[in-house]
Amino acid sequence: MKRFVIRLLLVIAVFAAVVLVLNFGYFWKQIKFVFVKPQPLSIAEDKKPHVIEPSVVIVESLGIKAPLQYVDEANEETYQKALRNGVVHYPGTAKPGEYGNVYIFGHSSDNAWSPGDYKTVFALLPRIEIGAKIVVSDPAGNPYEYTVVEAKVVGARDTQWLDQGEYKKKRLTLQTSYPIGTSLQRYVVIAEIPEDTTPSEDPNAS
Repeated sequence: MKRFVIRLLLVIAVFAAVVLVLNFGYFWKQIKFVFVKPQPLSIAEDKKPHVIEPSVVIVESLGIKAPLQYVDEANEETYQKALRNGVVHYPGTAKPGEYGNVYIFGHSSDNAWSPGDYKTVFALLPRIEIGAKIVVSDPAGNPYEYTVVEAKVVGARDTQWLDQGEYKKKRLTLQTSYPIGTSLQRYVVIAEIPEDTTPSEDPNAS
């Protein structure tokens, strides 16, 4: 019995070591977040420029800044190529600043051997707080600030989060795989531009 327990503990230790090595970037970001406060990024809360770097996503509270990639095809191969260079705008959803739902997804813990510099760009996304600010700029560099209103774990095949909401609000959804090292579920963050900036009547009304 004692020998069995020792072997079991050894297997667990080896498995844990493999997980740590394959997902080192993810764990390193978690450790840094706990012990080192994220440094201010491009936009300070008290003074936001009228024009910033074009096509970029910034979550200052988590130290996230990533290029926003646009794709024309909705297929896995196209997505994976685009994810090497940043986070990806889901084709057919609203663009930054528009009415509807700007849907953006990125890696949290992609394979260590995969190419690209953004394999863990959304590793800290589950740590976001309600009320946090997310800035997304359009291709011209116009920044749009969204406020987080909801964050949760959802099913991998749950497509309701792509809904455009009859284009009545300016909404943003960020999505990443969950939990670490898997794509079993998704973690989504929903943010909106405050209601007082929306029109008083249905924009689709004739």
